[in-house]
Amino acid sequence: LQAGWVLGDLAAHLGARVDDHELFGSEVSLGGDISYGLGGGWRVKASVGEGFKTPTLFQLFSDFGNEALRPERATSYDLGFELGQRGAARHFAITGFRRDSEDLIGFVSCFGSSAPLCNARPFSTYDNIARARAQGIEVEAGTQIAQGFRIAGHYAFVDAEDRVSGADLARRPRHLATLFADYETPYGFALVADLRLVGASFDDAANRVRLGGYEVLDLRAAVPITEAIELFGRVENVFDGEYTTAAGYGTPGRGLFVGVRGRM
Repeated sequence: LQAGWVLGDLAAHLGARVDDHELFGSEVSLGGDISYGLGGGWRVKASVGEGFKTPTLFQLFSDFGNEALRPERATSYDLGFELGQRGAARHFAITGFRRDSEDLIGFVSCFGSSAPLCNARPFSTYDNIARARAQGIEVEAGTQIAQGFRIAGHYAFVDAEDRVSGADLARRPRHLATLFADYETPYGFALVADLRLVGASFDDAANRVRLGGYEVLDLRAAVPITEAIELFGRVENVFDGEYTTAAGYGTPGRGLFVGVRGRM
């Protein structure tokens, strides 16, 4: 259920969601947001919301599964300022956020681990984190440099912590950034580049196994052949970089994809 109210520059919404699960029962989650236009294209906005997430069938019953998992519950808050809208000639947004979680479901890497939980699942498994917190700040900006040419970027600082042990949550980098560049000619040729920058993190709950940071560049292009047919392609991991997002698991190298789209 959701109710909204708009009066001039003021907008507010309230909502409620009901989850009814065969194994984990029923849960009601509440949420709301409010925003106000300050003039000059600026807007201040805030929201609060509750979350409820049951374990997936894979997390419960696969070869990596843990049938003792409990559902996650979380409460999140954010407050921010925004200028313009995403995709407009100019856009800027800054947001501070915080999320407090109970029984957060996390992937437990058993690579080189002697933890009792790994005895029955040597290839890794899932487990609940009793109390966790993620808080930080996000900054996003974009501008149109010339006709058909736009650049944008996004940066996030995230402090994610196990509130019981005080350690960083596994595989949660503190620094993440993405840079975008889009170019489209009057004849329909489009080229998009995005560069992902990911900082270092830890692979395990004890923060003993460190995962290095990495950079990945992807390119995408499309060109119309006729009004109804388009040729497109993309190159993923252009520089064929080697990186790890979970210890013991590989990631794809350079990939090239080409295709054709048609519409009636």
